[in-house]
Amino acid sequence: MGERLGRWTEVSLRPGESITALIQELLSEATTLFVAGGDGTVRAAAQALQGTDIPLAILPTGTVNVMARELGVPLLDPYAAVDLGLSGLERRIDLGVCNGETFLLVCSGGVDSATVGQVNEGLKSAVGATAYALAAVGALATFTPPWVRVTIDGIALPEVEVFLVAVSNTSLYGGDLKLLPAASLEDGLLDIALFTAPPLPAAVRNAAFLPQLADAALGRQTLSDNIWIYQGRHITLESHQPLQLQKDGDLGTTTPAVFTVVPSALRVKAPLSV
Repeated sequence: MGERLGRWTEVSLRPGESITALIQELLSEATTLFVAGGDGTVRAAAQALQGTDIPLAILPTGTVNVMARELGVPLLDPYAAVDLGLSGLERRIDLGVCNGETFLLVCSGGVDSATVGQVNEGLKSAVGATAYALAAVGALATFTPPWVRVTIDGIALPEVEVFLVAVSNTSLYGGDLKLLPAASLEDGLLDIALFTAPPLPAAVRNAAFLPQLADAALGRQTLSDNIWIYQGRHITLESHQPLQLQKDGDLGTTTPAVFTVVPSALRVKAPLSV
């Protein structure tokens, strides 16, 4: 960047310091903001840049880097990522909001939020995404599907028990899994998937989640009776008991939750199509 620009400023943060607050302090001096980190770091930067004319350029250095994958930012070539950030290639993307908290990718509850709560940070640093897979095994073994009520643009769905309910701004989930293939960052809509729990004995019930995930991995969501997929602009999620939600890989708010979308809220440096 020094070779290309001649003048630039680098700021690092320690754990616990507010990325959003720091960026807000720097906005008057910035023309482009490069963020080196994972999805949580990128989300915090997006909160600060929302509604401004300063574009966000991603240098993917996180565990999974879902937003970089979604946008087509080079994952393994930092020089190419810098070149993209300094280019004129740019898109305006939507942001999701859940109970007043911004999310870039997905806000969800169920097995995945239970998994996030069980991830060992030391193991995550050592083995990366494998830490989530290991935590998921433990979470699924003790998971009890919650009853949820979902309303989309004023239309209520039947109350149902779920393994997972995900409200998403992106098609990708957790890496390269296209959980919601029709989702777009630029359509002004949120996409929602409910992985419903069938009425089976408790001892074998949670195992039914695995073939549902397989269907999703193979792009067969619409062929499964137990996976419900919808789109909307205003979504409410309620549950019998408070359900912990995760947003972009970090634990966030709980139900009841209200989801909305802010169209074209963020400028990002990205190829025009992926």
